[in-house]
Amino acid sequence: MALLSTLTLFPAYSLDTSILVAVLVGVLILALLTETLGWVFVGLVVPGYLASVFVIHPEAGCTVVAESLLTYGLALAFSSGLSRTGAWSEFFGRDRFFAVVLASVVVRAVSETWLLPVLGHWMDERWGTSFIVDRSLHSIGLVLVPLTANAFWKLKLRRGLWQVFVPVALTYVILRFVLLPGTNLSFSSLELMYEDVAQDFLSSPKAYIILLTTAFLAARFNLKYGWDFNGILVPALLALTWLEPLKLVATLAEVLLLVVAAKAVLSVPGLRTLNLEGPRKTVLVFCLGFLVKWGIGWAMGGRIPGLKVTDLFGFGYLVPTLLAVKMLQKQVIARVLLPTLHTSLAGFLIGSLAGFGLSLIEPRPATALTAEAPREHVPGLGLDQSPLGLMVMGRATARESDVGGQSLRLKHGDLRAYNGLWNGLDAWLESGRAEGFTALKTQAVALGLELRELPKQDGAPARYALVERVEGVGKAGWDTSLLVPGAQGPVLEVPRPLTEAPSAEAAALLCERVHCRAVIVSGVDSHRAGLVLGDALSQSETPLRQAHDALSSRERVQLRVDPSLKPGQVVLHTPDGKAPQGLDLLWPGAKVTAEPPPEPGDTWGEARVSVLRAGAADLASLVLEHAQPLAAPMTEREALGTLMVTPEVARVPAVRPSDAELLVLEQQVASPLLGGGMADVPLALRPRWAGAMAALLGLRVHPVTECAGANGCWWVTDAEGTPGRLGAGLLVRPGGSPLALEVPSPAREAGTLPVAAELWHESRSTALVFATASGDLPHPATFGELRTSFQAFHQAVHRALPKEQGWVLHLRGFSGRPSVEADVLVDVGSPVLTPAQRPADLEKLLSREGPLGWLGQRVRYHDGSPELTGLNDASPQQVFSRTFGGARLATLWLSEPLRGAFVGPRLVAEELAITGLLPEEPRESPERALLADRLVAPTQPVSSALKEHFAELTASAERYVAQQNVHDLRALAQTKRVGNVTRVVKSGFSAEYGLPFLLVEARQGKQVLRAVYFLQQHPSPAKRAELTAGDAQLASTVDLALRHRRPVVLTGEVSREEARR
Repeated sequence: MALLSTLTLFPAYSLDTSILVAVLVGVLILALLTETLGWVFVGLVVPGYLASVFVIHPEAGCTVVAESLLTYGLALAFSSGLSRTGAWSEFFGRDRFFAVVLASVVVRAVSETWLLPVLGHWMDERWGTSFIVDRSLHSIGLVLVPLTANAFWKLKLRRGLWQVFVPVALTYVILRFVLLPGTNLSFSSLELMYEDVAQDFLSSPKAYIILLTTAFLAARFNLKYGWDFNGILVPALLALTWLEPLKLVATLAEVLLLVVAAKAVLSVPGLRTLNLEGPRKTVLVFCLGFLVKWGIGWAMGGRIPGLKVTDLFGFGYLVPTLLAVKMLQKQVIARVLLPTLHTSLAGFLIGSLAGFGLSLIEPRPATALTAEAPREHVPGLGLDQSPLGLMVMGRATARESDVGGQSLRLKHGDLRAYNGLWNGLDAWLESGRAEGFTALKTQAVALGLELRELPKQDGAPARYALVERVEGVGKAGWDTSLLVPGAQGPVLEVPRPLTEAPSAEAAALLCERVHCRAVIVSGVDSHRAGLVLGDALSQSETPLRQAHDALSSRERVQLRVDPSLKPGQVVLHTPDGKAPQGLDLLWPGAKVTAEPPPEPGDTWGEARVSVLRAGAADLASLVLEHAQPLAAPMTEREALGTLMVTPEVARVPAVRPSDAELLVLEQQVASPLLGGGMADVPLALRPRWAGAMAALLGLRVHPVTECAGANGCWWVTDAEGTPGRLGAGLLVRPGGSPLALEVPSPAREAGTLPVAAELWHESRSTALVFATASGDLPHPATFGELRTSFQAFHQAVHRALPKEQGWVLHLRGFSGRPSVEADVLVDVGSPVLTPAQRPADLEKLLSREGPLGWLGQRVRYHDGSPELTGLNDASPQQVFSRTFGGARLATLWLSEPLRGAFVGPRLVAEELAITGLLPEEPRESPERALLADRLVAPTQPVSSALKEHFAELTASAERYVAQQNVHDLRALAQTKRVGNVTRVVKSGFSAEYGLPFLLVEARQGKQVLRAVYFLQQHPSPAKRAELTAGDAQLASTVDLALRHRRPVVLTGEVSREEARR
């Protein structure tokens, strides 16, 4: 098979990762069995599709078979039960098939929502599997279950099982043992869905409504008008493409092309006289369609940037073939094509209307609070629990454009209601009394807003937040406001929180100076996007303008940022050139003028309206004056050592950050530390700004000293006493190499984080991102886990790396796959079939001389082989990097033996206690223990007796590390002096490396032989380091060997000075 390993049969970027090849094999096998054994030619897509499912996810294949049996049983029971009542005869023909399709929808709904989760939980608890976490119990596609169940019914169950099993098994054998290992066909990056358009619908019941509606119409139209579609599923599947017009056009074009091609082939002398009817004609047309796609793939695959070749193919694996065969049989095109299109369009329209009608009566969670039943506020990371945090959130959630389909223009009725709400808030803020608060909350709820009290602070008045409840997609663009009832100061307005940052954050601090009654941050800032609509300065139909007008009897101050002002230059613009009472405290020393500000806005000139202009640096400095200081500095060795050991404080459950908190985490915590973004904050202030924003989220930013390759590094972590709360951590080395390391699953894939820590140190990587969440939750590389702190850090790191040279390396773990035959499996996102396809810069990193070369020489690139199924990266991080380009992402799958060298045995503490070898100190440095006594270079050869005794000790130590037999450890613990040779065995625990270790020593006179062995789950694959005392590079060599978790043997002598001591 090695000879065939480079046989490139299928074009890249199209058929090489498509199960269309498997469907072809299944159709050919089914046709062969029909011709030779007279088997029924039914369920053509089932053998290839189901065999592919068994190759990729056997659990899903078993689920499909089980659901097919349940569907068969339910449809048969329904048919028999209905016929016994006399209301209907037993189902036959198209009615029977429609009943099967209907039953399959019911079965899938019940099994996917209830039966499979219950079964998965039961199996996980009974056998320790991980079906629920892996989400591997699920069925596939839209029509695989009903087609399989229909084959069971058409042939009766016993015969049907046999005639389905045989072609599926033969197809599986050909795929598993011939095509996948012998050609470039790869299922490693395949999405197990019917088509991309079907995948979009599968998350919604609308697909099934359209499918059932169109299938029912097709059956009725066939009965009434005699329309024949070659199966009622043909127009039903075609109906799903009406939302994808290009896919519909591609399907029709393929049908017409197949008709023309088939007629041409059948007119060839020698073929025109052959009997090519029935299954033979279907096989001929399908093979022609496959050859067309094969040719298109070779002609266009990878040659046109951004082109997905499969978009040029028709929808479904057999839909174009079945339509073309029916046209060839009828010898007409329009009489087949037009009824099919008519039926599919009618089914799409009726199904869509039915789905829309059902959505109107669908029970759903309330979208607004009620005064009687207030929603419990979920704080997330707690950003919105303080005035400053609320203003930071206002900036983060401000809408910039109409991306997502939500217009920037709000309804006039909603704006009037918002104006009325602020009229009521004005009276409440003036009185400061609780009367009317409940009515105001109800008004806010009606607009999709939430009015709630902020946590009380000592010595501060009661403060309230008025915020929009919807985040992200669907956000209308209401303002974010801080309210202080009873305060007598002005109202501060921030019309452009994005364009003129950090005006919103500074407003929270200025509010305290003048005892403001409210701060209103505009929910829309479209100026930066070059849009006029939504700009609160120039447009009257905006929420901020409505609040502004409602508060016309109050003093109002707009806070603006002007980059033309020099540092320290602040200007207050007032109508009369004099500061109103109380505004002199807003910014002491500010110049007061009656001149209009640059770009004054429509409200300039109104009574009681002022504008404060300042530079972004001055506003940022104001915020940082009152911010918490950075956390205590720590050395790089201390920071990395923290990652090696489990924290003594129990991990707290990871919280679910809000979208605004994730934006702040990415843009205002991680990006400033990485040297990107934040043009409004001076470069020198960015670390402090990141620390201030992190503190609002309950996090800390530690300066990291003695950081190799940089003047200083930064560590973002949870606040003291709350390990695991954020769910992720970040180490940053400003100006490091164009490499970042990410560890998404350190809890489940033990050893990946220590390996990453050592790689980060040696490669001088720019960033190390690691997950800290509990192992009970899906790790952040799980498909669909988009809203995680880990993802926010990844996005910041990805943007900070150079676009051409940057690499993000995911470190994952695999085990129990000896056929992989590698210590490191590299997945670059697509199969690598030849050495020329390997990225040159990644090869350099992994070479023996490269910074990652110490991982081992058994490096293999993912080539799509069957034994590598499941070891492919479909993480949100991979999707993000591919979508936005720039730095590339590769996944390094580390073997269990490689990772095991960085993980201690589970029972080592108990075994050390049993044998009396408990460490004398809680934490000890193996480097210090090895280099004790200031050994010098030996002046004479080591005696044979000393060598023999030392060899006996090291053999016992190595045997224990390899076999973890407590009897070997007990023998070491009983080591005694023999003659003039002193033998010593001690144990210790290294907090720096997170591992216990054994120190074995044999000493004769001045001569000393000493070794350190880490106690590991798997012995280090690297050979032990043999060193001699007195070498000028001894300390650095020992440090490097210990970082790689290698055993170290040291030969030396005790110096005269040390001997006298």
